[in-house]
Amino acid sequence: MSRPPATRPGAGPGAAARPDGAPPGAWLRARAGRALLLGLAAAAALGLWALVAPAGPPAAGWLVGLAFWASVALGAVALLAVHALTGGRWGESLRPALAPAALGLPALLPLLLPLLLGLTALYPWAVDPGTAPAPDVARLYLNPAGFRLRTLLAWGVWCLLGWLMLRLRGGARAVAGALGLVFHLGAVTLVALDWLLSIDPHFQSTAFGVAALVMQMMAALAWAALLRPAVGREAGDLAALLFAAVLGALYLGFVQYLVAWYGDLPDKARWFLRREGAGWLALQGASFLLAALLPLVALLRPGTRRSPAALAGLGAAILAGFWAHLCWIVAPAFGASVLPAALLGVLAVGGIWLGLAYGPAGGWLLRRAESAPGEGAEGASDGRVARAPDDRVERLSGGRAEGLADG
Repeated sequence: MSRPPATRPGAGPGAAARPDGAPPGAWLRARAGRALLLGLAAAAALGLWALVAPAGPPAAGWLVGLAFWASVALGAVALLAVHALTGGRWGESLRPALAPAALGLPALLPLLLPLLLGLTALYPWAVDPGTAPAPDVARLYLNPAGFRLRTLLAWGVWCLLGWLMLRLRGGARAVAGALGLVFHLGAVTLVALDWLLSIDPHFQSTAFGVAALVMQMMAALAWAALLRPAVGREAGDLAALLFAAVLGALYLGFVQYLVAWYGDLPDKARWFLRREGAGWLALQGASFLLAALLPLVALLRPGTRRSPAALAGLGAAILAGFWAHLCWIVAPAFGASVLPAALLGVLAVGGIWLGLAYGPAGGWLLRRAESAPGEGAEGASDGRVARAPDDRVERLSGGRAEGLADG
């Protein structure tokens, strides 16, 4: 099999085929400084809000923004790990869009501080351990020290996994991907329960962690679609993955509701009933329309599946629907004022993250990760990137993902 041509880090095979000739993310990199300024301004507005009014809504808005952008980055890491095991054309075409997001996880570390230092504004158990489901739960698990330790430990491993998925080659990358996915499933479950569900510590859902993992992959695929890394048959692969991720997220969300409805337990029913008011139901309806119904219907059309512009529009709709879903989970505990705070939060966290991950520091880190072992960032920057040949690419390129693409 012939070796694929060497490409610039962050460019990838899909990038060269874009109509405008620009690699995915080039528009963002050119505006990273402006994004950083916008993020700092939005963060300052949230900070001022927290000083002059109750801190709950702005803290909840920051949580929504953090969960949103962390999902994009973590979904990118998970997809890179899956590709390390399966190979296939889809991973090579999406790599230019996924790699900067995965390597952007360290840029989110300082943005964790407002969450880790402001637990009392968000979680009742941080103020009164008696609100935990049981005294042993508060003593052994649901406490500020445990929350911070789990978050920081998971983040450290995720940062390492993102680096390894881009740095390693061949069998070593596959082994790291397999081990990383096992860790990722457990870590996502714990962190999602901590960040989102423990706002109401009496509500529990065993499917919530898996649903969070699938939604992260959906968000990362939507982000990749928005950056248009693939055209032609590669766009069809992306469309197939998006279709599967949206369908999986929709199924897991419905299963949680069905189990709560069938069990008819007071704590589970109370959580859903609190979100069935007219305003919250409309918010979740908008989320369903944007992130589920619209993409599922649109992706049934062959023309949509082959159009990078149409996929970019669907990516934007899915991300907007995902933001609305996060608001639906977090906001009812604090009131409707969380919605403008969540908009500021997604601008603040997103602006700062994009400014760092797609700025000069992020570009340097990407060049380091994508360079061949023994080759410096300088060699990578002028296009001498050695990629290990993947014997599975051609074998899988005509597989299931392409079946939906070709209609």
